[in-house]
Amino acid sequence: MRKYSGLAAAMVLSFVLITGCSNSPGDEGTKTEPGVNTTSGQEGSSGNGGGSVTEGTTEVSQASESDEKAMLITANQYKKAEFTVDEYDEEHTMTREALEAKGDVLKPFLTSKYYVAKMADRNIALPLQVANKESVTLHPEDMNFSVKENRGDSLLITYTLNLILTDKNGKEARNIPLEGDITFLQENNQWLVQDDTYNIKELQNLVYK
Repeated sequence: MRKYSGLAAAMVLSFVLITGCSNSPGDEGTKTEPGVNTTSGQEGSSGNGGGSVTEGTTEVSQASESDEKAMLITANQYKKAEFTVDEYDEEHTMTREALEAKGDVLKPFLTSKYYVAKMADRNIALPLQVANKESVTLHPEDMNFSVKENRGDSLLITYTLNLILTDKNGKEARNIPLEGDITFLQENNQWLVQDDTYNIKELQNLVYK
């Protein structure tokens, strides 16, 4: 009987320990109600209406009236730099050094992405190719720029110009009217050219005809 009494006592003790652990103080406060997120840092995540800013990004300010005026000036300088070619020999137009030099001139006007794209497709060298193929120098004249659309985080500028091709005697060999749109975006707190679309085939036809 003593053997069975000891066994019964052990079973009772085990039962008490089990029930005691399951009802230990503090467990009631850790119960998670359905739909409640208790993960650290998540509380109040929607308190700003879901408008939280991704880490590492910066807010882009809207283009102001003074920004528009500045970009009109920049667009003028950019197209002048792009379409001015004062030499048309092989050394100044058709070498890798000539291409890189033209890229260096235009790089300050362009976003990093657009600069890479223009160097990759080699359209940055198109005015150089025209000068070499036609044995002329190039100068843009009668340039007009105006704001087409202010989208807040970007600005669209439309333009027209006449590209004057001048022969070795200083006479006008050709006048090519060009028109297009330039898109400006902010990069490193600067408004830079992100895209420039114009009737490029007028120049390509001279080079590849």
